[in-house]
Amino acid sequence: MSRTETVRLEDADGRVLAKKLIAPRDLPHYDRSIMDGYAVAASGTSVDTGALLKIVTGTRIDPGECMQVHTGSQIPEGADAVVMVEHTKLDGDEVEVLAQVSPGQNIGRAGEDVKKGSIVFPEGRQLKPSDVGLLASLGFIDVTVYERPNVRVIPTGEELVPRGREPCAGEMNESNGVMNLLYARRFGGAGSVHGIVTDDRKKLASALVEGIGYDLIVTTGGSSVGRRDLIAEVVNSMGKVLVHGVAIKPGRSVALGFVEAEGRKTPIVCLPGYPSACAIDSMVFVDPAIKKLGHLPPSQYRTQKATLTREIISEPGYRTYARVAIENCMATPIRAKDAAIVNSVSQADGYVIIPEGVCGFGAGSTVEVTFLE
Repeated sequence: MSRTETVRLEDADGRVLAKKLIAPRDLPHYDRSIMDGYAVAASGTSVDTGALLKIVTGTRIDPGECMQVHTGSQIPEGADAVVMVEHTKLDGDEVEVLAQVSPGQNIGRAGEDVKKGSIVFPEGRQLKPSDVGLLASLGFIDVTVYERPNVRVIPTGEELVPRGREPCAGEMNESNGVMNLLYARRFGGAGSVHGIVTDDRKKLASALVEGIGYDLIVTTGGSSVGRRDLIAEVVNSMGKVLVHGVAIKPGRSVALGFVEAEGRKTPIVCLPGYPSACAIDSMVFVDPAIKKLGHLPPSQYRTQKATLTREIISEPGYRTYARVAIENCMATPIRAKDAAIVNSVSQADGYVIIPEGVCGFGAGSTVEVTFLE
């Protein structure tokens, strides 16, 4: 994805530069005082403890003279150092110097921070607030950045009903759509949620055709191999399923591929409908997809060492993402009968990854917790 846009500095935090930025001027662009005090000529004459210097005004000083300056003031011609006001004593129209002064002391030279014509930031830099502050000090008003990947989230399932409607037995309010839209935004993307699509091949295909105009399609539900799990079949009819099923729990029924229509090929991630599996797969697969599309650096999730309060059992052959709650460096596994328990995702602070060849960790084990937020 190579689309770009111009944004004001106020909206540039977290955005990725689409081209390098060249300094239009020196920073600072003049020699300045970095302290309140008196500008002096320290070269070629003695400005030492006990020296008496005459206070003058204007734009120039000569040896034996000084001029009052403030932090940020331009250094007058002839001056090459600043005596801190704390190291002086005022005596009428003269100043007594109470500490030795060296040439260059307390002066910020033009171009000392950034030289005119130098590269301030290269293409691909993800801007942080301090970067934006530097650009503002150089006079930038806006910057050219890569557009955020546009993600279309499509919730599927004939058992789903919209929020705001009281579900009957066998129905549930749709929740994965909004959850994954917010995840997509947090990962660095933008986008929208399609209305609920029932388990019907034609309706699913129609929704995918609508999603072709986006940079990434994310579906939720229908990714397994049951009678009503049709999404992989529909994707194959419109493009290709590259992966269907992975050795992780929860979330093993995820499917990855692409769909094509109107001469355009769009990647797709088909997430399971169970909330915890959906959330884990979103972080494992959707996050890096958005980062790749948006020229963003990989996510660095916060981790912490913790002690398990009770054992975690995992299935050999699968990489298990065990949800835990953290308190005072103690990790308590979230007990849930299956990946459909919505509250188990909300209760968890993070997860412990159990490798494929390990059967679990015992109570009292030291584990690394990866935080969800």
